[in-house]
Amino acid sequence: MIFVGGALAAADPNARAATPGDFFGVNAQEVFGEPQSSWDPQVAAIAAGGLGPVRTSARWSTVESNAPSGGKHSYDWSSYDAIVGELSEHGLRWYPALEYAPGWAAQASGDQSPAPAHEADFAAYAGALAARYGPDGSFWSSHTSLDPEPVVDYEIWNEENSAVFWPSQADAPERYADLYATARLAIRARVPQARVVVGGLALFNPPVVQDEVGFLQRMLAHRPDLHGAVDAVGLHPYQATLPDTNARLSLVRQAVNGLLGPSVPIDITEVGWTTTSTPEDQRAADLAGLASELPGSQCNVDHMLVYAWTTRESDPGNPEDWFGIWNHDASAKPSGQAYTDTVHRLAAQPLSESPSDPCAQRPAAPPVAAALPAPGPRLRLRVSADRPHRRLTVFARCPSGCAMTVALSRRRAAKLIPVAHRSTAFSKRRWQFRLRYPRRARVMRLDVVATGTSGGKTARVRAIRAR
Repeated sequence: MIFVGGALAAADPNARAATPGDFFGVNAQEVFGEPQSSWDPQVAAIAAGGLGPVRTSARWSTVESNAPSGGKHSYDWSSYDAIVGELSEHGLRWYPALEYAPGWAAQASGDQSPAPAHEADFAAYAGALAARYGPDGSFWSSHTSLDPEPVVDYEIWNEENSAVFWPSQADAPERYADLYATARLAIRARVPQARVVVGGLALFNPPVVQDEVGFLQRMLAHRPDLHGAVDAVGLHPYQATLPDTNARLSLVRQAVNGLLGPSVPIDITEVGWTTTSTPEDQRAADLAGLASELPGSQCNVDHMLVYAWTTRESDPGNPEDWFGIWNHDASAKPSGQAYTDTVHRLAAQPLSESPSDPCAQRPAAPPVAAALPAPGPRLRLRVSADRPHRRLTVFARCPSGCAMTVALSRRRAAKLIPVAHRSTAFSKRRWQFRLRYPRRARVMRLDVVATGTSGGKTARVRAIRAR
């Protein structure tokens, strides 16, 4: 975590979250991964729980598996028509996370982030999704028997600061900033009042996850035009305990205040606890506690979407399988009951200040623009090219220790094509990376990013001639 300006900026004391009816929601990816015949009891239970937004992935790869032909896009909306129709029958609204490029538009094999050359294609998909499911969208005009529940929130990607969801992390903040800006323009051209949300950021966890605040800082440094052009910031504040969750949320809130302003809300698009590490009675208390604290707090959170309604529950050793707050027979677990009981209680009373506000006002910090970033570690770097064997050897070390990412790309026309990517855990050791490159490579770019204990980063870029 990077502390912005050495102190924490105060949230806008007049800021208020959305009303509870729209504030609380849930992730339901697993529900809609089951046969359609099983959906209705679960979706009915979500609605009976008083929840509003229901988040799932909106995979570009599902909708546009083939590249445009003659400049014309062809979309298959059948999968998401079924989900949106099911939700609207129960008075629920879809909260889509737009992600996962199809193979023809992906950065590389095994990397489903969009290649820069296909940024405009992703934006076209985002605009088309808004035109179909947004207010006055074509889905609603062709399904007149449904009471419209148009999409108003459009989350661009998911944990883009994590190598799990965006493998090429060396330039991820800059590439993501371009993607977000382009997609926002396309969505708002179709739905001017749309909220386009920065994809839910994971918390700093080297070497897999970049620091979430540093990621935002690099986005804005690359695209200063995003100041005043970010509708909300998504966050996934997973922590072992509720106090730790609140502490991290407070730090991110204050950082967003300084970077984008206190009026820019946070959407908690995932939060929860797995029963492999948290007893069921404890996570019931934690979910009820977090739900009680946030709506009237100074955190300026617009949505809290619990992860998850159901999960697979098949592998006892896999924490991901045990986040579900509802059973597969559509009955409540204690955690689900505690969460929905809290939602109903808050819906029946006026919105008031939180008695235990995790983002209670603190002394104002200097503006982020005037603050010095955390210093990066000292990085020793040497590169050796074995051209006859088309191999690059990179020697790198941080005397004080660092986590490191190394990315090699080759230039083709005006594009950068990924060639190799390596990452390390935090260490003081001297690393040696052997990277092979293709025969056709001529000019390449080497990016090395070292992240120190304070979250500060040191970046080095080298131009490499392969011949």
